Amino acid sequence: MRDKQVIHSSKIKNLITKFYYKENQLCFQILLACENGETKLYKEYMDYAKYKEAYDQLLEMKATEEFVLTQGNEVRTTNMNFV
Repeated sequence: MRDKQVIHSSKIKNLITKFYYKENQLCFQILLACENGETKLYKEYMDYAKYKEAYDQLLEMKATEEFVLTQGNEVRTTNMNFV
């Protein structure tokens, strides 16, 4: 089981979506790029509609400076540039 972490939305610099295939199933991960340089996993989805709903909620939370609960683990983003 992963440890949960609470991050204030003001500390989130950007929202990132990672698309990939897992056993022939398209998956979506929402990652949070934080001000301190860490990239945290928010959640993984196999259903686009659920992913899109969660992503839109995160955008709204980021704008209203609410707290965001993450899965707690840092995601390695080697060889990836986010501008």
